Amino acid sequence: LHIAYNSPFFLAAPSLCLLWNRIQAIAGTLKSTSDCPELQKFKMPKENVKFWILKLLLFYGTMPIIDILYLIDDIFYGDYQKCSLDDAVFIVGGFRTGSTNLQRAIHLDEERFVSPRCYEVMYPYLWMAKFFDWLEERDPKIIKNIEKTIQGALGEDIMARHPFSWYGAEEDDIFPAAWHYVGWYAGAIFAHPEAMIYSGLQDKLPEVAQKRTYEFYKRSLQKILYRRGNGRTLLSKHHMVNFLPMLSRELPNAKFVDIVRHPKDSFRSWVALSQSALALFSRAPLPQEVAVPLGLRLYDHFTKAETDFFIEGKGYGSAKDNRILITFN
Repeated sequence: LHIAYNSPFFLAAPSLCLLWNRIQAIAGTLKSTSDCPELQKFKMPKENVKFWILKLLLFYGTMPIIDILYLIDDIFYGDYQKCSLDDAVFIVGGFRTGSTNLQRAIHLDEERFVSPRCYEVMYPYLWMAKFFDWLEERDPKIIKNIEKTIQGALGEDIMARHPFSWYGAEEDDIFPAAWHYVGWYAGAIFAHPEAMIYSGLQDKLPEVAQKRTYEFYKRSLQKILYRRGNGRTLLSKHHMVNFLPMLSRELPNAKFVDIVRHPKDSFRSWVALSQSALALFSRAPLPQEVAVPLGLRLYDHFTKAETDFFIEGKGYGSAKDNRILITFN
């Protein structure tokens, strides 16, 4: 069935290099590449370790079922693979730079643009999205209750810093981070400083790992266009700045927009948001003496990737006139 319906085996699972990196982090054997003593000696707390061991066992124990659920889309809705992302617009920016506000402002032009929604970036299944459509048609209150439940689970601090709604435009690096353990957003889900750097530097991963994530990411976005596109342009927003060289090679006509804000205006907000997210998704935040130098290290890598792609044009063949950089004074 996988071959007949052009459905890669276990596409929802991360590449082995990323899985091995996470296992090393959990086991306490992942070597630090930082010169900061606090980052070098960091070990995951026992409560984090127990939580992630259980989560990995559950994730991979149910992977055959997940694969079947993913295959359903390719069997019954295989035409989604024909949807083109060639004219897509990708908004990228550092955390807490205003990229979400920009995406949601542009997304108000619903005649021209369509953006991923929250449940679409959490569960990249067409059949599930259609099931939610059916629930809404049956009783809109069901969706409202689901929305309130998710908002309550996220908590007041996360909701205050990053408001969530069922129909609102949402950043789509959530599912690469959650499913493939890749992208800078993974640092808000998995509480280990070295694993975060490894996940964020996507352009340094083996080519086969980058292509696997691209295929998973591409198909997830194609499903959104298939179901809700109606001829509109995909408007994406994420923080995967180190993934832009791959995207520009695969989608040479896509447009890339970057928002740059001085780190001193966004750093504290990012550390606070990431700590709240880690408390929710990883059961415990990082110690403050680890979170701060890790954030500084993230900003160094992120700024280098921004400079390479948007200023120096290291995009591996893509034209520079499809890149826009916006700065705040």
